[in-house]
Amino acid sequence: MKFDLTRLPVLEGIIGFLVLMLIITFVGAFSATNGGGEEQAVSESPTPAESPSPGESPSPGGPIAVTMQDNSFDPDELTVAAGSTATFEITNEGRALHNMHIAGPDGDFAEDYCEGGADPCSDPNQVRGGQSATLTWQVPPTPGEFDFRCDFNPSEMTGTITIE
Repeated sequence: MKFDLTRLPVLEGIIGFLVLMLIITFVGAFSATNGGGEEQAVSESPTPAESPSPGESPSPGGPIAVTMQDNSFDPDELTVAAGSTATFEITNEGRALHNMHIAGPDGDFAEDYCEGGADPCSDPNQVRGGQSATLTWQVPPTPGEFDFRCDFNPSEMTGTITIE
């Protein structure tokens, strides 16, 4: 019996290997994005009396809920009382890395990326998808408007805080 390498099914083996790798890649990617059929935990919704309007504080000095999605804030217009301490409860519902960075009184951001504490910034300053952060800000005593943004998407993810 003579062994002939030219008659081996090499092409079929390569195609089979590539199909197997493609299947493994799709299964891995599907599992990594929480699309693997696992049920997500459902939390209890607050009663209507407990639900603040978007962008409004539920009570004086209470937290303001802000949701970050990929390339947007919800709400992107917030209102706070002059001279108060505003606390923002920030949730990243997107997949990308985000943060919330408030400009200084002159409307400029002292840092391109908030690291040194020159401007108010979310804590942590890098919020991964599915994570939360807080930002506590001593609101200036005079009415006006302050811009805020995400440093990772500074031209798309922007908003305004109105001080009354």
